[in-house]
Amino acid sequence: MSRRVVISGMGLLTPLGKGPREFFDNALKGKSVVRKITKFDTRNLRVKIAGEISGATGSEDLESLLPNVTIWTLAAARDAIKDAQLEPSTSNPLSMDVILGNSISNIETLNPRLFENGAKSLIEITPKELSRLNPAFTAAYLAQELGLEGEIVNLTTACSSSTSAIGYAVRLIQQGESDLVLTGGADEGVSPLFMGAFTNGLCLSTRNEQPESASRPFDRTRDGSVQADAACVLVLEEYRHALKRGAKIYAELSGFGSSGDCKSALKLPSSLEPGIRAIQKALKQACIETSEVDYYSALGVAHPWIDVLETRIIKAVFREATTQMPASSIRSMMGHPMGASGALQTAIGALSILNQSIHPTINYVEPDPECDLDCVPNEARTARVKSALIYTIGTGGNHSALILKAC
Repeated sequence: MSRRVVISGMGLLTPLGKGPREFFDNALKGKSVVRKITKFDTRNLRVKIAGEISGATGSEDLESLLPNVTIWTLAAARDAIKDAQLEPSTSNPLSMDVILGNSISNIETLNPRLFENGAKSLIEITPKELSRLNPAFTAAYLAQELGLEGEIVNLTTACSSSTSAIGYAVRLIQQGESDLVLTGGADEGVSPLFMGAFTNGLCLSTRNEQPESASRPFDRTRDGSVQADAACVLVLEEYRHALKRGAKIYAELSGFGSSGDCKSALKLPSSLEPGIRAIQKALKQACIETSEVDYYSALGVAHPWIDVLETRIIKAVFREATTQMPASSIRSMMGHPMGASGALQTAIGALSILNQSIHPTINYVEPDPECDLDCVPNEARTARVKSALIYTIGTGGNHSALILKAC
């Protein structure tokens, strides 16, 4: 029998709030935080709105050119460790592993050199700057700053990256390799690179004059996603280890499943089967029936096709139980946080279990018959939540799912 895994700490830095309480309170209120972008000049962009993290988030002594993703992840990790009432120390550097996920390298760090000053500045780039492009830079930097020498891994599976990272962390604890893991992820979705690429790809909502209502998951009038920044770090802990030290427990992570589409490294999948397999694997590992899942923290990116694909996958797995399972999307309020998605949804699932409440999907005005989930439209709901499902899709066809249970 594998060991049990619980969440004993959370750190969140999002447009919707900092920390689990502020974040979840605003989510229950259905507060939209999508606004006009202020971080950079959008005059040459057709899409000018997003859910951005604003204000200073790093300490003054951090090195120049340190990526925002790294600054945000470190802040979230410190908050998660504090929330878990842990004190990592160099006297016991092997006590905690670091398993993170993000969707892309920190290319934005070199934007001023590569895109503003032209090729002439390439001769000025140093190895130190180049090292920050490594997708694993944040995990390594976090471990360095916290004095941790356990396993250090970064997983990159596009928008399912932090789900994959959490799944890897769960396996470490289940198999007896670790008692404590810092896991989750971050992405700076509101950046010139992401905004330019997805605007040109016609993936984003163009409701520039109505930013608060631009993200409309499952609504018939949705016209595309909204980009967002976010960082979410969780402390995962072996159940008996947490009990022994009297730790607060948010929820148990009891199942993980992952599957690949194997059709294209560049596109989102069109087949239902990989998503079905990932969710079924998670359900099987958690020893839970579809009728026992009380809440689904939905992907709900507000893309015309992806929302339909997601609905079909969920209905194929849950069948008649689908109508009994509330499914709400946090992206309706803040936009899509890319590789941080799975970690954020996992936090939402755990907080829903802890508070016995489900946040709404806002901006739901016109039902779409092809997206006929119970998306908790516009108003929060008090509900019995003993278990929750998390599901994410990554470009290239990675599907990952997690099951949470009350503990």
